[in-house]
Amino acid sequence: MKPKKHSYDGIPGVETERVRGSKRLSVIFSLFISIALFCLLPLSEFIRQDDWLVRSVDAPTFSPPPPPKSKMEEKLEKDLLRPKPVPKLLEKAPLQLDTLALDATLEVGPGDFKSAFSLVSFNPNVKGLEQELVFALHELDRNPSIIRQGVLRYPAHLKRKGLEGEVKLLIQIDEKGRVQVAEVVSSTHPDFIKPSREAAEGSIYESPKRNGVPVKVQFYLPVRFSLLK
Repeated sequence: MKPKKHSYDGIPGVETERVRGSKRLSVIFSLFISIALFCLLPLSEFIRQDDWLVRSVDAPTFSPPPPPKSKMEEKLEKDLLRPKPVPKLLEKAPLQLDTLALDATLEVGPGDFKSAFSLVSFNPNVKGLEQELVFALHELDRNPSIIRQGVLRYPAHLKRKGLEGEVKLLIQIDEKGRVQVAEVVSSTHPDFIKPSREAAEGSIYESPKRNGVPVKVQFYLPVRFSLLK
């Protein structure tokens, strides 16, 4: 008996033929494939992939070379590396003065009194001066001018008596123009000494300079107490 043919509804003129037991065969084939795959699972454990060892490596850093130096920078470096000339020390001059007079008059109150500060010749001989570099006035670039005059106070009791006098001081002007009394050489009255020292040390001069460099200078300073007539 021939199998019955059926027409295919999708395509006109195409007929299909049913095969007996086709469903059973497909089920058996599927079971066979599943069993085979199940049996192959243990074998997959023996298949090992190659192991890769990954190491971290620090890449070397390359810094770009410094830009070429300009001619100005090279010149500045040469100037810095060049040894600086050592200034020559000023030789110690003998402490002997024979100079022109430098006068500064101090006046305290109208019609009271006046006193002249005069820088005259002298030949000091003071202990300890050999250890310091002190110059004479004639060795300076120019005589220092007075910036601020000290106040000279006339002792009242000597003024009432009409007593005049003079104190001779050995003073030193340092590099900043400050005055220091090194010695009281002479005085006509002991009460004239204190106001003379205060007036001298209260004065400020320009910085004494030799070859443009501030130095110390020392000289005799007579302080005269004279009543105005």
